[in-house]
Amino acid sequence: ISTQESFVYLILLCLIALIILIQFNSLTIILGLLSMPFVFSYPYMKRLTYWPQLFLGLTFNWGILMGWTAFIGEISLEPILLYIAAIFWTLGYDTVYGFQDINDDEIIGVKSTSIKFKENYKIFIGLCYFICVLFLIILGFLEENKIYYFTFLAIPVMHLFYQMTRLDRNNLNSCLIVFKSNNFFGFLVFLTLMATNI
Repeated sequence: ISTQESFVYLILLCLIALIILIQFNSLTIILGLLSMPFVFSYPYMKRLTYWPQLFLGLTFNWGILMGWTAFIGEISLEPILLYIAAIFWTLGYDTVYGFQDINDDEIIGVKSTSIKFKENYKIFIGLCYFICVLFLIILGFLEENKIYYFTFLAIPVMHLFYQMTRLDRNNLNSCLIVFKSNNFFGFLVFLTLMATNI
């Protein structure tokens, strides 16, 4: 589409999003408006910093906070812990995704954690996943059904270990498989939260 058409499309989508947003309570509306700086700045981050994946995590997972306040009407520690866990999860899996484009990115001069940590990628991604799991564990200690929660949580944690054993940044097929398997990890965490009434 042309540049002019893209602006029309953007305005139309923003109006639709605004109509949806104003259906919620005031706190959710405020959170929705606060997300705008992240939304509009994220596309430029690859040109400014080696950490665009961090900005993606901050932006993409904002819905956790909004979803919580839309139902509960107030913010609390649980969604904040889940939000932080999701940021580090995103930081990890989007670094894996970036390995598929790393050669082109280096040629055109854009930045990413995939480039910054390409020599020590397993340490970096493993650390991201570790912090993600750490915050999921802290979340579990706030809940009444701790035993059930930690039992269920062990399954997605094992899946992250599987990802790390399978990942080879020099093998594009490996990167694609590991990246796509994060859908399954997210589903397993969702089942954990649902099964334990969080």
